[in-house]
This record gives sequence, C-alpha cells and structure tokens, in this order.
Amino acid sequence: MFKIIFSIVVVLMLPFVVFAQHHNHDHDHEIADSLTHKQISEITVQGILANKLNFPYQMIQGEEAVNHGFITPANALHHVPGVALSRDAIWATSVNIRGFSESKLLFLTDGDRMQTASDIAGVLSTVDMGNLDKIEVIKGAGSVIYGTGAMGGVVNFISKRPGYTERFKTTGHFSTGFHTVNSLWENNLNVNMTNQDWYLALDGSYRMAQNTMTPEGKLPNSQFNDASWGLKGGMRNGDNQELLVNYNHFEAWNVGLPGGSVFTPNATVRYLGFARNQLNGEYVFRDLSHVLKMLSIKAYTQNIKREVENIANPTTAVFPGSYNVTSGLKATADLYFNDYETMTVGVEGWNRDQQTSRMKISTASDTIVIREQPTPKANMFDVGVFAQHKWVVDPKYWTINTGLRLDFIRTANDTAFREISKHKYVNGVRTEMPANKTVLFQEGTKNELAYSAHIDVAFKPAERHKLIFSVANAYRVASIEERFKYIDQLGMPLVGDPNLKPEKGLFSNLSYAYTGKKLLFNTDVFANYLFDLITEKLGIYSGATGFPVQAWINTNVDRALYLGGEFDLKWLISHELEFETHASYVYAVDAKTKEHLPFIPALHGIVKLHYHFHDKIGAYAEMDWEYESEEEHGENQEAHRHAIFNAGFHTTPRKMGLIQVQFIGGIHNIMNLAYEEHLSSLRGINRLEPGRNIFLKAKVLF
Repeated sequence: MFKIIFSIVVVLMLPFVVFAQHHNHDHDHEIADSLTHKQISEITVQGILANKLNFPYQMIQGEEAVNHGFITPANALHHVPGVALSRDAIWATSVNIRGFSESKLLFLTDGDRMQTASDIAGVLSTVDMGNLDKIEVIKGAGSVIYGTGAMGGVVNFISKRPGYTERFKTTGHFSTGFHTVNSLWENNLNVNMTNQDWYLALDGSYRMAQNTMTPEGKLPNSQFNDASWGLKGGMRNGDNQELLVNYNHFEAWNVGLPGGSVFTPNATVRYLGFARNQLNGEYVFRDLSHVLKMLSIKAYTQNIKREVENIANPTTAVFPGSYNVTSGLKATADLYFNDYETMTVGVEGWNRDQQTSRMKISTASDTIVIREQPTPKANMFDVGVFAQHKWVVDPKYWTINTGLRLDFIRTANDTAFREISKHKYVNGVRTEMPANKTVLFQEGTKNELAYSAHIDVAFKPAERHKLIFSVANAYRVASIEERFKYIDQLGMPLVGDPNLKPEKGLFSNLSYAYTGKKLLFNTDVFANYLFDLITEKLGIYSGATGFPVQAWINTNVDRALYLGGEFDLKWLISHELEFETHASYVYAVDAKTKEHLPFIPALHGIVKLHYHFHDKIGAYAEMDWEYESEEEHGENQEAHRHAIFNAGFHTTPRKMGLIQVQFIGGIHNIMNLAYEEHLSSLRGINRLEPGRNIFLKAKVLF
C-alpha cells in the first residue's frame, strides 16, 4: 500500500517538475522584488523549534491578522492553505488541518502545551489577538519534534517581545475597534521598557460582544466577554547568555454556546467562566564551544479552568466544570560539526493533571441536587528524547534531514462514578438521598512506549526551484478526554473508551516551490496512511444507567487513507498591485469499508487583490470560496457551496507630534450571504456564519 501511495504522489507532482524545468531560463543572480521577502510557505521551521527538519510550514504575521479584523485566531488560520475553520460557537472556534481535527493537533502558546478537558473547548480563543507577533503552523506529522499529540499538525502562537536598546526607552501602542455584526468593542494596550541589558513588556486587552447577527436574524446566546494581561521580561548576561520569563492570564465570562445535538433543542448554554494562566522561564547559552552553539533550558506550567451552565429546560440545569494543569521541562542543544553537518538534540518531559465535576439541579417537584464525577481524576506523564540531523550533501543541490524521537508515556486514573452525592430541599430543609454510585470508569494505569521518525530530501534542480520529499512515521497516544470522555448534557451523550489503541501512521509529502522576481508559487501533495485512527462513531452505550442509548462513542478505525494537495501563489503585477490565491483539498476514507470519514474539510480557496497607494494606505478585496459535492457530504443532505466577498484597508502609521496614528477597517461578507462553514462541532443548531460585518480600528503608537 505504501508503494501505491508513493506512486500516486510522484505522478501528481510531475506537472510541477515540468513547470520547474520550463522556467529554468530565469537569471540566476537577478535581484528579487520586495514580494519575494513575503514568505508564502517558508519550508524550514525556525521559530517552533530550532530544528533541522523540513515540514510544510506557514506563518501568519500578527499585524496581518489585525489588519483583516479577525475575531479569533481560528478565523485567521482559516486563511492558511490546508487549514479549515471549525466552530463550537462564535467565540469558541478551532481548526482542522488537512482533515485532522483538534484532538489530533498540538496547540502551543510560546512553545508551551495548551490542553483542556474537551476537544471542543475553545482553547484557541484564549489567545490575545492584539498581542500576537506571529502564528506558526506545521501541516503534517510533527511527532518527531513534540511527541504525542502532534500527529496531524502543530500550531504555535508567539506573543510579541521587544528587543534590547542602547539606552533606556519606553514604547508601546493602544488600539480600539468596533465590529457591527455583534457590537464587538475591543481594546488593547502594550507598554515596553527597554535597555541595553534588559527589557519589560506589559500588555492587556478587553473585549465585549453582544449577540451576532446572521442574514436570517440574530443568533441568540452568542455573546461573549474576555480580558487578558501579561508580563514579559528579558535579561542579558554578557554576549552569550539570556534569561526570558513570561506570565499571561486570560479569562472569559458569559460566553454563549448555541445548542446542538449534545444539548436539548431549547437549551441555553454558556461558559460562566473560562480562564487560562501561563508561566514560563527559559535560559539560553550561545556559543559555549566550537561544537555546542546553543543550549536552551525551559520550564513552564499552564492551567485551564472551565465552568459551564446548561439550562436544559425550565426545570433542569446542569453545571459541568474542569480543571487542567500541564507542566513541562525541556532542554535542547544545537551542535555544529562542520559546514555540512549539524544536529539538534534534546530531552523533554511534561505532566498533565485533569479533574472534572458536574452538578445537576432539578426543580420539577422538590429541588433535587445531584453531584457527579463524569470523568475520573486522571494523570498523563510523558518523557522523551529526540535528535535531528542535517546533512548538506551538496550545497548547491542536495540536503538530507533526519529525525528520531522515543517517548515513555504513563496514563493513570481513579474510579469515576455517575453520582457522588444526592440531596433535596423540601420547604427549605435539606434532606440527604441515596446516590446511585454507578461506575463509569474503573481505576487503571497504562504504560506505553512510542517512537516517531522523519526523513526528508531537499533538491534544487535550478536556481529559484526547490523540491522536498518527506516521509514520517508518527504516533499519537489517546488523550485523557478520548479515553474517559462522558458528556451527558441531556442530549446525545459523547463517550470515551479507556482501551483505545494508539494511532499510528505513515505520512508523505512532496513540495515544490518556485521563487521568481515577481512570482512566488508553492504546492504540496500528500498521502497519509493511518492505523487505528481514533474517531467518533454512532453506537449503543449502556454503561451509565444500564439502559441502552444511542451515543457518539470514541473508537478505533482499522485503517484510514488521507490524500490531498494545496497550492499557494503570489504575483506582483506592479509595484502597487499584488495578486494572491490559494486552494486546498482533502480526500479521506476508511481504507476497509471505503466510506468517507466524517468532518473532512471541503475544497476551499481564497482569491485576493491588494493595492498599495504610495506606501500610505493599502486596500484589498478578496473572495473566500468553498465547494463540496453531494457524494462527499452524504445522502439526503445539502452540500456546502458558497463564495464570500470581503474588502478592507489599512493605513501606514502617520506621525502626529509625539505619537503615530494608524487606521484599519473593512467589510466582511459584503453580500450578507447566508451560509455555513463546512466543519462544525456537534454544537450549534443555527450554524449560520455571521452576516455583513463592518469593522473599524484606530491604533496609536508611542
């Protein structure tokens, strides 16, 4: 089967190889225009980890996300080829990368793991959009870098840091903006104090939004409020040592979650509170010896707390909650042997603790209060070692990169019961009642060993042309929530399985990139073959009450095949006018039954024109389109096909005395089209996307 996949990839790439040879007449030493400095798809990953492996990689600058008026980071990632938007609500959004949903992706903030008690928990929305320096995306198996969890891709949110200055200096900015579609008012403040040997940066944000308007009316219970603040510091000790520290606090409240199949049809559900705290410290040594070029030691801890209110009906309310703490330690070293051979080695360990709770209150007759432990207290411990080697076979043509990682993973849990305690109030008097302590999950411990490997070959057949073929073996141990999930909000239950097998897979990718004077073109085709894929399937579950009910149950699929491709093009038509387009497609089936796998992105693309007025103001117009056939969507269901038009502008900062002022604005969904994004979680009866949105922001730099 792997030979078949390899053959398919090679055949699909032949037209692009021909294209490369056809354009071989470009002058070797021609000076590239400014467009070539705007990375379309920088292949070698640098910021995520100073590694020596080539991955399909994309970077979004924080300023670009601000200029487009994106409300959540997932909205910004939707503009990356191969990345699709997935909604849990207006505020709670996530992404899908090349057909892999959130549970198969690893999300990082400044390199630290972000993990919650649910794969539809909206953790991406806890990232402050106003303080983003950039977003880095690995598309494909990243397990060799970060271990389990990174099977389908990695997303790293990097916050802004100031640089050192020769003398003491204070800089910063303040911005405020408004969105009409949900009366969103957003504010962001950043203050930097820098010196020759140290710096401090303080940032904060506050946002408040009302219900969102769709083309068919207001979407009830779609409001949200959030705020954050953070403190960063850096200190140099000589020319080759540096200490970096970072603390960030984010919280959201009264966040509406429109109901869906996991809830009853008329339920009103919201996050009462959603908080994330992050603290990390890193010490970096540089040029310790001729061989040891860099040594980094980093420690971090991050906790996420969620409190949910579900008013299921006039007489029943459910209050689930969870608390997750993830702490880790990582040491990496860059080794230099000669100009042709370098290596990165490292060791990493992290520990995750999770606990959940749930309270049900019924007022149908007497007021009855039931306390439950829907999932067990659980712990996952991981320690791994990795090495990545770069060999420049021929500086002009060939480079070979290899990587290997070994991990030990221990997962432990206590016993979880459906009911822990039960009491009622009669005329204001509390009376204890016998609890039905049905066992949901038995106490257990599981030890697992896992490995991953990666090899890629980069070949430059001619100046401006580059081909990269990569093959990876990746793994992913079932997460705590997949093993012990039990979400019963009086709708259709979602149930986990403690005996899930680890996912394993073979991943291949072939990239071609052309970098011309005024044209940048990049394309990838990929073929991934997975074993024991973890997915949700409809089934019958009777473990909680003894009575069989229909539920979504986590299960392993024997074999699954993912095929797809994406391309990305930028063309500098003139000094003022720039054209950009990209598209991506994924085909995924159960290799045994040939059935289409659920929640796979549709064919999606963007076409955009950007015009610069004498370097004083930039304006853009774009079409965001999506197409899905009836066969892909399923019988008796309407396929998703739409084209959305957006436009916007941004000025360059203009000096006004001691400050600079910048304005940003635009219109999303100009035609006020009623449409649905292809992917959605089980939540959201009204899945319509926001209607026409006019936004305007003002930014003051000082």
